[in-house]
Amino acid sequence: MIANLQTTPFALETDVQEILSAETSDSYQAKDRANILLVDDREDKLLAMEAILDDLGQNMVKVSSGREALRCLLQRDFAVILLDVNMPGMDGFETAFLIRQRKSSEHTPIIFVTAISDTETHVSRGYSLGAVDYILTPVVPEVLRTKVSVFVELFKKTAQIKRQAERLRQAHDELEIRVNERTIELAVANASLHAEIAERQRAEEQIRKLNVELEQRVLDRTAELAAANQELETFTYSVAHDLRAPLRQIHGLSQIVEEDFASQMPAKALEYLRKIGQRGKDMGQMVDDLLKLSRIVKQDFSRQWIGLKSIVDEAVAGIMLETEGRQIEWRIGDLPSVACDPGLMRQVFSNLLSNAVKYTRPRDKAVVEVGQVKVNDEAAIFVRDNGVGFNMEYVDKLFGVFQRLHGAEDFEGTGVGLAIVARVIHKHGGRIWAEGKVDKGATFYFTLEQGEKI
Repeated sequence: MIANLQTTPFALETDVQEILSAETSDSYQAKDRANILLVDDREDKLLAMEAILDDLGQNMVKVSSGREALRCLLQRDFAVILLDVNMPGMDGFETAFLIRQRKSSEHTPIIFVTAISDTETHVSRGYSLGAVDYILTPVVPEVLRTKVSVFVELFKKTAQIKRQAERLRQAHDELEIRVNERTIELAVANASLHAEIAERQRAEEQIRKLNVELEQRVLDRTAELAAANQELETFTYSVAHDLRAPLRQIHGLSQIVEEDFASQMPAKALEYLRKIGQRGKDMGQMVDDLLKLSRIVKQDFSRQWIGLKSIVDEAVAGIMLETEGRQIEWRIGDLPSVACDPGLMRQVFSNLLSNAVKYTRPRDKAVVEVGQVKVNDEAAIFVRDNGVGFNMEYVDKLFGVFQRLHGAEDFEGTGVGLAIVARVIHKHGGRIWAEGKVDKGATFYFTLEQGEKI
């Protein structure tokens, strides 16, 4: 009888360890396939998105209408939905509204992928319907793949946490049952061991300590789950920031490998390694530029009456390092005083003048001109250069995010600078446009909303 009394607490502790070990040996693996729903009435676009996302190794479901998408959502859960806006019958906005009405899909991330203009009306409507992003076609494969992978990993992490929470609840219930069972067994044993009071008290003390430890473990697991949920919420608001570190590591590690092992590597492998490093650096710059673009959109707007000549002079001084060793003629004409945000306007001229310096690089003598001109009885500021110019057939792409009219091998950049310029000009109530010819230079014009003098 004494032996039974002594082993009971230790047997209980072993059972508890077995229950809790199930919580840490999660069967979920990163290789498990999440469902991605692709909704578009055009088969070629569905195939294109499928090809872009194929490297993610997930289960992609393609449908050609909003109704088919709703039927799919009744049958399974999806990590993310890529939804076209312009579809016959039920368009993307109506489909998104109905998706949000269903309890099972009210929090499923929706990314609009569409060729429709990114006017504030369309974008605002998309976000008001619960969309997490709004991507214009043609999409940049790396950007689309990166954004979708974020929501896939978020979906998997959420599923893992739900399973852990359920196991924790089951473990808690089972532990209570086992504790009760052991307590009853102990009471029966104690009833037959009146002569061994001291031994019984020792056993009861062990059980009491074990119960306290079990309660503490449950509290610890609950706190861990709460912390994990908070971390997931923070993650959704800092995806771009989190992407920067691994991209820098890719670039840095590729440089280390090249420096340490270049002599041991085949030429082709070294070429691929350099491309990997460069792409990592490019993607890091894209993330930085996207964050900069986001800050421009959200930045507080404060007008001051200031002369544009002083802003242009500051911008020119700021890019002098880029012009070292080059022959550049600066022609700065008379510029008006306007009501504007000085910081934002400084970014406009810095980007436009940096572009002019960059695209005049092939010229022995570069000429960059800034001035004012009347366009349809409206005062416009212009920045003109004698650089490589561009084909006017593609002028509509100039101010889009990641849109470039020249190859990265010829001119560096991410295609975000002019998008930032356009956003700033629009915040000032103005408009911006460009004219150019291949190998004949380019001219950028913009207007500003006329304000009262302060």
